[in-house]
Amino acid sequence: MGKTILVLFFGVFFGQVYSQAKPVTALGEVLLTAYRIKDSIYTTNVSILKDSVLRQNQASLTNLLNYNSTVYFKENGLGMVSSPSFRGTTASQTAVLWNGISINSQTTGQTDFNTINTRGYNKIEIKAGGSSVADGSGAIGGSINLVNELAYNTGFNNELFTNYGEFNTYGIDYRTSYANEKVSLMLGVAKMGSNNDYPYLETNRVNKNGQYQNTNISFAAGTKLNAKNTLNIYANIYKGRRNFSVPTPNALKTKYFDLNTRSLVEWKSAFGKFKSNLKLATTTEEYRYFANVDSDFYTFGKVESVIAKYGVDYPLSSKMLLSFGTDYTQNNGKGSSITQETRHLTAALISFRQVLSKGVLYEINLRQEANESYGNPFLYSVGVKADITDFYQLKFNTSKNFRIPTYNDLYWQGLGNTDLKPEESYQGEISNNFHVKNASLLVTGYYNSVKNLLSWVPDSFGVFRPENTSKVEIYGVEALMSFNKKIKEHAFSFSATYAYTVSKNEETGNQLIYVPFHKLTTSFGYGYKNFSAYYQYLNTGEVFTTTDNFTSNILDSYMVANLGAEYAIGKQQNYKIGAQVLNFWNESYESVLNRPMPGRNFNFYINLKF
Repeated sequence: MGKTILVLFFGVFFGQVYSQAKPVTALGEVLLTAYRIKDSIYTTNVSILKDSVLRQNQASLTNLLNYNSTVYFKENGLGMVSSPSFRGTTASQTAVLWNGISINSQTTGQTDFNTINTRGYNKIEIKAGGSSVADGSGAIGGSINLVNELAYNTGFNNELFTNYGEFNTYGIDYRTSYANEKVSLMLGVAKMGSNNDYPYLETNRVNKNGQYQNTNISFAAGTKLNAKNTLNIYANIYKGRRNFSVPTPNALKTKYFDLNTRSLVEWKSAFGKFKSNLKLATTTEEYRYFANVDSDFYTFGKVESVIAKYGVDYPLSSKMLLSFGTDYTQNNGKGSSITQETRHLTAALISFRQVLSKGVLYEINLRQEANESYGNPFLYSVGVKADITDFYQLKFNTSKNFRIPTYNDLYWQGLGNTDLKPEESYQGEISNNFHVKNASLLVTGYYNSVKNLLSWVPDSFGVFRPENTSKVEIYGVEALMSFNKKIKEHAFSFSATYAYTVSKNEETGNQLIYVPFHKLTTSFGYGYKNFSAYYQYLNTGEVFTTTDNFTSNILDSYMVANLGAEYAIGKQQNYKIGAQVLNFWNESYESVLNRPMPGRNFNFYINLKF
């Protein structure tokens, strides 16, 4: 408890030191009487990355978040399996959503961030901390929401983005959209690939069997049926193939195919004082793994899901809002090692928000699960937001969150354990939001206690089986800063993120593997007339690679930077050509043991809007 108080106090104190800033990443405030579509809460913070930032980074979600958030990634080589650690949690404790619908794998419980092509979305929301009341299972460390945002009355627009770089790395992204006052349509097709045969620095080896390619097709359509009803339709198809890089020259070469489909119908309506949101979705995840790249034999897994979400807002007064809803999910899965299993997941939600005075608001959010597979967890989130001055805002939030066992955990033939309990998390955080003209700062201190952690451990015969094992204590401080200034025709920008994270097994006192104590990112931008340039910097601290935390099993810290520049052509500056130098300082580094990343390499692109 003493450490809990210490870290929360540190978050407050740190915020007081830097009082000349504003949290550009904080979700904008809205009146309670306004209809809010988002499946999120008011007393935590959401970082929003839009088109300009998405275009500046490489197309993988790993690269985007690595340089623009506090999330740490362990990547088995460029383009290979990529697992996040959000606020010191495991990869399966980060929820990934698509337009508000969870898309975490039902077989592994996590999302491989290198299978998400960011070119298919025009906004990405990053929500730090637990949000299981709103986002469901897995939202313990944080949530990532991939958004197709529809606009109206914008006419006919097209955009083509192409890039080519070393190791025969290419990307093509085409988007077309049309919108009048009542109808909005958007279609995007993105394809990327690489031979990925980069040399390992300070060795005579190259990255073997690392080639990959993937295609992402996204579609969104909306129509305003009348003044009180809007219908939206979303669809996404992702198809990818990867050969997995070999850790040693003589290791057996493997490959992996995956196909993910998603469809969603959303109906937003108003009747009297009631505002409702109905979402009906289907998702499919399917993979084939070839243990020998030259063999036709493979193992497979497939899960089809049906999701329904319904929420209603009812203002009790101009200062009180009552919300309630229900979620239902049906998973139907099978695989080489899993017999066909169907499970039904149901939950009921209720929320109450009230404005006590000008700038002061509190909320209570409750969720009751009702599922035959793992019991009936009761979840909550309680928070307060207070505008202390015109430049300082204070937020406090506490919550209980959870993650359910996966298909592999429960149903793996001969190994699965149907008696597993869900992981449970109890969290608290204090956020300090400072803002002045052109600058912002957000500082958050947090504490998280996770119990019933799911792990595969060896039994008395040496066979690995899933069990609820250790309890984990996590605490830390996060800071996000930004600054923008324009002097005549010169535009300057700066942003930075910093995370200090302690995530330890309470029984052993050891830091969890692949969780750095420190992570820092910075980005500098400059623009003058038709010219712009930027510099990105990433500094990741050392990590332990084994649970015993022996110093001989430490992966060194690393510092990586990217440099980019572009020039705009045309009266409307609609045509841009650009170049990037990735790993500018030619740093030799790896985020997973014996999985080196590329040294300095070049990338060129053209961006056309018409």
